[in-house]
Amino acid sequence: MLNNHSLYGNYRQVKFTDVWGDADTFLSDYSSNGIKTTISQESAKTLYYLLYSRFGNSVVASSDTNRFKYDVWATIFSYGPTWEKRLEIQEKLRDLTDDDLFTGATQIYNHAYNPGTAPSTNTLDELTAINEQNTNKHKKAKMDGYAMLMSLLETDVTEAFLDKFKKLFLKVVQPELPLWYATETIDDNIIGDGQGWM
Repeated sequence: MLNNHSLYGNYRQVKFTDVWGDADTFLSDYSSNGIKTTISQESAKTLYYLLYSRFGNSVVASSDTNRFKYDVWATIFSYGPTWEKRLEIQEKLRDLTDDDLFTGATQIYNHAYNPGTAPSTNTLDELTAINEQNTNKHKKAKMDGYAMLMSLLETDVTEAFLDKFKKLFLKVVQPELPLWYATETIDDNIIGDGQGWM
């Protein structure tokens, strides 16, 4: 049954868009919530629109709106930096040229007959002077270069991050019934026969 002429019925909690109606409000809250910001303002703005797209009309699962906000900030603190770095790496991978893809590793071998300083027998440091150097440069075949790129590219790195926010919203999409509170004025007969409760 629809209440108050609402197409979706009534809920006891607010929706995501009731908490943050625009990106500026979201960014302002994110910057001043007390939890260390772990992603850039640009990434936070992108995240707002992604959350708006996914959860804009979703009803918050908590009756405490302030706690809901801190759940969002805590989720960003925990998972946001990795999401942001993955986005950055994926962009770099997509921008690789063919020269980048086909260039293989370079191996350099040095030999020092007269090092500038006498090395210790257990040192891990490189010698400061060399007499000979051999270099091996490798080149990948086109198929190997493209195959490696295809194995590293991901269709989407955002889905798993957005899934972390699912638990903050109601999962059952149906209007909630109003809460009933018993008071001293309720007739004992009504309570006894179960009549009158609707």
